[in-house]
Amino acid sequence: MRKIILLFLILMLGTGLIACAREEPPREELTEPTLKITTTPTPTTRTIKTEPTETEPPPIETELMFPGRYPVAFMINNTAEARPQSGLDKAKLIYQMMTEGRTTRLLLLTDAEEGVIGPVRSARPAYLDLVAQHQAFYCYAGNYAVVKASPVVNQIRILDALKGHYGIFYRSGHRVAPHNLYTTLERVYTAAEKDRPPLMPKEPVKGLSNYSDFVLPDGGEPALELHYRFSGLLEMFRYDSSVNAYLKYNNDQLLVDEQSKQPLEVPNIIVLYRPHSFMPNGVHNKINWIDEGEATYLTGGRKYDITWKKTSHTDPIVYRLEGEELILNPGLTWIIVVDGQALKTVEYK
Repeated sequence: MRKIILLFLILMLGTGLIACAREEPPREELTEPTLKITTTPTPTTRTIKTEPTETEPPPIETELMFPGRYPVAFMINNTAEARPQSGLDKAKLIYQMMTEGRTTRLLLLTDAEEGVIGPVRSARPAYLDLVAQHQAFYCYAGNYAVVKASPVVNQIRILDALKGHYGIFYRSGHRVAPHNLYTTLERVYTAAEKDRPPLMPKEPVKGLSNYSDFVLPDGGEPALELHYRFSGLLEMFRYDSSVNAYLKYNNDQLLVDEQSKQPLEVPNIIVLYRPHSFMPNGVHNKINWIDEGEATYLTGGRKYDITWKKTSHTDPIVYRLEGEELILNPGLTWIIVVDGQALKTVEYK
């Protein structure tokens, strides 16, 4: 009997072991701890960013006013009979200065590839340092004697209608002489390349620079209008916020370009005082440009006190705002050179 009971226990124990061997392990034991490592960031994913954040604006680029080929400096008539002039919308820089009898002429500088320019008038001595500092071709009609007598005669490449280059000019029938002499930029640069090379400098010409986008300097005072007189003519610039520029008026008449019929937009204005005297002939104005002083800069409907300095006949005028070189806003810059009498009429509103 005992043998039977012992045999029965042995059989039961063997059956349990077999069953245990066939039983599947619990599911939770299939999840190995090493699988959790894949969800933990490794040190290589935690990098420190050194680039500007998205909230930091990119730096505003600047460029020389005349970064490529040499500009042309045109002597432009500015009497009532000559307005509106052609080529104002091609200009990057315009100097307005007195000639005889308190009338003014414009020294219009551009490097545009095409366009009608005029009316063109004769050379004047007070403008020659400005032509030389921009290393420009000087395009005018007569009075070479003042160029010949100038200390910068060897730095000026002339395109004179009365000294070998009349062929690049033409007389327009809609005005009477001497207010009807015109040319084109295509003709001028063709003649310059042939007779007064080179067109391109080996190195960029130093001078004024412009921002790529509009920048309103800190500080300043409101100046929505600028009024001034050289003679009986009331001249005015009025700020137009829709174009972020000043519009030019002569006795309340809006100045437009003769070709485009569009108002002239001027983002930058500089009012610069220089004492005037007479040349030995007692007719032409004389200005000493090798000097330094103060001036006023207008942009964005505000005016700023600036300084300027010119160290030689051929070195460019350097303007500074708060001690830093003045960078101009994109578009045309109009520089009004006033004598003592005109300075007294300058008014900002």
